[in-house]
Amino acid sequence: MTSLQLDDVTRAFGATTAVEGVSLDVRDGEFFTLVGPSGCGKTTTLRLIAGFEQPDSGDVRFGGDSVAGVPPEDRDVGIVFQSYALFPHMSVAENVAYGLRFRDPPAGQTTDERVAELLELVDLAGFEDRDPGELSGGQQQRVALARALAPEPDVLLLDEPMSALDARLRERLRVQVKEIQSELDITTVYVTHDQSEALAISDRVAVLNAGRVEQVGEPEEVYREPASRFVAEFVGDNNVFGGESPVETEGCSVRVGKTEFDVGERTDGRTTVCVRPESLRFDCEQNRFAVRVESVEFLGDAYRAHCEWDGREVLVKTRDEPPAGEAVLGFEPEDATLL
Repeated sequence: MTSLQLDDVTRAFGATTAVEGVSLDVRDGEFFTLVGPSGCGKTTTLRLIAGFEQPDSGDVRFGGDSVAGVPPEDRDVGIVFQSYALFPHMSVAENVAYGLRFRDPPAGQTTDERVAELLELVDLAGFEDRDPGELSGGQQQRVALARALAPEPDVLLLDEPMSALDARLRERLRVQVKEIQSELDITTVYVTHDQSEALAISDRVAVLNAGRVEQVGEPEEVYREPASRFVAEFVGDNNVFGGESPVETEGCSVRVGKTEFDVGERTDGRTTVCVRPESLRFDCEQNRFAVRVESVEFLGDAYRAHCEWDGREVLVKTRDEPPAGEAVLGFEPEDATLL
């Protein structure tokens, strides 16, 4: 195991700054995820860690030691790419063994023993002689993972490895990847644009936007206590209401349009109110406001209602079918987040 640090790292390509002043501290054995929209700098950050790119300024450290100028092959990292990059002319076993061409197997194992151990780990025992073209996308992804783990790297890097898979398979495989990572206790940096995926499998999450880090925290913290409007709107569905001014009487209310909301805490000048769709209720007696239900989607385990309030769109998620037409919503003060 090893920790990983990025210290005020910046990387530009011509006039475009892909990563600007990024500082991160990934702990030993942690599953750490970089999440953000396309073009936010996630993959460039991963390439800086791997050594495929060099920072224009700042430093990358493994276990406290700078790896400036150290080539990728000497950084002791395993990488799984978005495309898997399996060799089509090699069998499954040969693909996994390729990761050992430049390094001896760990713990005195032979190459065959290490390959067998890893294929067992990724639930592909018996597939040794298959060609990659004979495998499903999920199976290819697991072969690529086994190949990356073969030399027992200090750090595992995963660059959107499930983006080409269908939703059901992604959900199943992300659980398996997390289980493997936990079993091996390997420091892992995972890149994805899928917020639900990031929240589901990570020990901590870094939300990136336009090359900068907006927030780092545990999934629950990032979801429930967003540090910026970007995080509030990007991570999961959210209702973000820009208030005009805090109400000065008790310091615990914000006026949005003509409606005054009790937010349960001192505003300290903050006027933007965020309320998650699942926190809005049609039967709540606090912070009530009249809406028009414009449309309703049935999601299987819940309903999602699109409502209109004073020219604003309001999203509601509820287990019970919402009323049609005019209705009244409300939320508990403790369910509001202020920005």
